Amino acid sequence: MLAVSIFSATLAIPVNAALGPPVPPPVWVTLNASASGNYPGGNELFTVFVVNTEQKQINETVQNMTLSAPFGSNFGPGLPATVSPGLSLLVTIYLQIPANFSKPSFNADLVAYVTVLNGTSTTLKVTGNAAVNVFSLTPQSSTSQGTGPPTNQTGSISTTLLYAGVGIPSLIALVLLVLLVRTRAGSKPPGT
Repeated sequence: MLAVSIFSATLAIPVNAALGPPVPPPVWVTLNASASGNYPGGNELFTVFVVNTEQKQINETVQNMTLSAPFGSNFGPGLPATVSPGLSLLVTIYLQIPANFSKPSFNADLVAYVTVLNGTSTTLKVTGNAAVNVFSLTPQSSTSQGTGPPTNQTGSISTTLLYAGVGIPSLIALVLLVLLVRTRAGSKPPGT
């Protein structure tokens, strides 16, 4: 009986819950690393998309953005820039990979500051991350060993095939040209 009264008492306790769906953020950012420049000494290209997801007619201003990697950082050019609702902004940022960089990959971190112009000018910090594989430009050497003595290959191209490949089409073209000239000469009316 005691157990039943304890369970029934716990069922009557009200629970605080949020009403309605969660509110989506008014802006989102995605960071992409391209497949060009991802080698030691290369200039790696990153593209940043900033999307204004605000449902109301509220503009957002991307104040600045910084892309950082273990070997350095760079800023987004052309900022600040205003983005209208439902539109996006594309920013390209380059990071120079040092020539002596020897790791197989690195992570790049993006920090962007976006001001939402909703009457209160709220500034949001938006972050992103991208993993980049670094490819080596050093030549790969391979060796193979044969089991027999070294061999030499000698040979030549047959001149008969060369003459047939060049001479026969030229002869056909010459015959067709002669026939064309004779046909035109024979089609003129007498006395002209």
